[in-house]
Amino acid sequence: MLSVRLPEATERDLAQFCASRKLTKSQVVQEALAEYLVTAKAPASQTAVPEPDLSFLAPDDPIRQFIGTAKDGPSTDEWMVITRGEEWDKP
Repeated sequence: MLSVRLPEATERDLAQFCASRKLTKSQVVQEALAEYLVTAKAPASQTAVPEPDLSFLAPDDPIRQFIGTAKDGPSTDEWMVITRGEEWDKP
C-alpha cells in the first residue's frame, strides 16, 4: 500500500479525469507509474529524439551542418523578438 500527497490542482485534475473516463484514481496512477517505469528503464537510444529527415536537401548542401544544432536554444518566438523586437507579431 502506498499513499501519495498531491497538490490540490493535480488532485482536482485527476478527479475530473477519472470521472470523465469512469476510472478510479488508483487505476490511473498505477497505469501512469507503470508507463513511467518502463520509459525510465529504456536505454537512452530508445528515448532519444530521432534525427531530422534531411532527404529534401542535397548531400552537399551547406545548411545540413546547422540543422539540429540549436535543439536547446531559443524558440522561434524568442528569435523573432531578438531579431525584430518585442512587437514582431503585431500588425
